[in-house]
Order: sequence, then structure tokens, then C-alpha cells
Amino acid sequence: MSVAASVIMKRASTILQDADAVRWTPIELHDWLNEAQRAVAIAKPNAKSGTVTLPLVQGTKQDLPEQYTILSRIVRNGGASGRAVRQLARREILDAQIPGWHSTAVLPFSAEVQYVFQDMMNPREFYVAPGNTGTGSLEAVVGMVPTNIAAPASGQQLNIDAYTGTIDLPPIYQSILLDFLLFRAFSKDSAAPDAAQRAQVHLGLATNALGAMGASEAAMSMATAFLMQPGPAAAG
Repeated sequence: MSVAASVIMKRASTILQDADAVRWTPIELHDWLNEAQRAVAIAKPNAKSGTVTLPLVQGTKQDLPEQYTILSRIVRNGGASGRAVRQLARREILDAQIPGWHSTAVLPFSAEVQYVFQDMMNPREFYVAPGNTGTGSLEAVVGMVPTNIAAPASGQQLNIDAYTGTIDLPPIYQSILLDFLLFRAFSKDSAAPDAAQRAQVHLGLATNALGAMGASEAAMSMATAFLMQPGPAAAG
């Protein structure tokens, strides 16, 4: 279900005791809401995710296009092949077995990928083996940069109800976006009594919620990996 920007902006105005959006204008709230979406994507790169086709360039080294935040998982080769791809946790295995694998003279380049690995110290790069001919592609699950929420037409920008553009994150992030928005709003009013403290409270609520979501996902990932392990061999 899509959530209109005005829904979150009105909630913020209520908490700010500025129901008419005079002290904190709709223009400001809208800008801060877009900032909040980007902050969520920085803190949790897979907040918005989807399955896409990644075209490959010639060679072993590949770069993630800028509209994506993280490469979460490779599903398979694209195109007619559709062959599954094995993701290696450590490049050292391939380096030890085929030291010259980056060279097509040692391991001929192919349109089809067999192995993929990613160095998490540089998450915007990944490597394929064999090196690609530049004609292949991969089907992958990626994190995406949220699109800015559309602003209303000129002349309607001070009408909070006109902000009908929807947030570009799942609805579960509404409260986190609200807290980021309130952090920015109270930071603007930092000279007022308790405003700076309230700003930090809302920032803490947002970051703690994101941290809890990340911890939950990590626990689920570990549980899935455990369940997929082969069981003990039956006694013969």
C-alpha cells in the first residue's frame, strides 16, 4: 500500500504543534522527508530492494550501477542460459587454484558466469569468473536508491494536502521517516527550550529502529543458513 507524503507530514505537524504548517512549512517538511528516505537508504541499503538484470562489461571486474545501493544476491545468468551462479565467500580460493583467472589467456572469457564474489570493503564492485565477454548479464537482487517524492504543482506548495506523491519505501518505514523528519524540524528550532534534546531523541528512535530491523534480518539469515545445512548421515 502506497503512503502519501502528506500523511507523514501532517503527523509531524501535529507533533510539532504546528497544525497549519506555518513555523515548519510544507516545503521544508517535504525536503526533509526526501532527506529521510536517503538517510534510511544509507543506514540500510536494502530498505528498498528488487530483482533486476545487470548487464556485464568485458572482463572480470564489474561495477554496480549508481541507481543501486548494494548487491544482495546473484540469482542466475540472464538471457536464454539462466544457469545458476555460485557465489564465493573468499576470492583466495579462486586465486590459489587459477592464479591468472583475470586473463582471458588463462581462463577464456565467456558470456556465461560461473562464479561471483564481492569484497564487502568495496560493496559497489564485484567480480565474475570467468571474465565476461561483455555480452552477458546477471539476474540479481539489489538495493535501490529511493526516488524523491514528487512535489505538488507551483502555487500548491504551501498546501500540505497537495503533497500526494508517495514515499518510495515500504510502509513499514513510516515511523522511521517521521522520526528523521522530526529530528530535522527540531534541529531547526535548536534555540528553543528542549528542542535540541527532542531532536536527538527522534534521531535515536530512528537509528535504533533501523538497527533492530538489521539485527532481525541477520538473525533470520543465520537461521536460514543453519536450516539449509545437510543433516548428519544416518548410521549404517
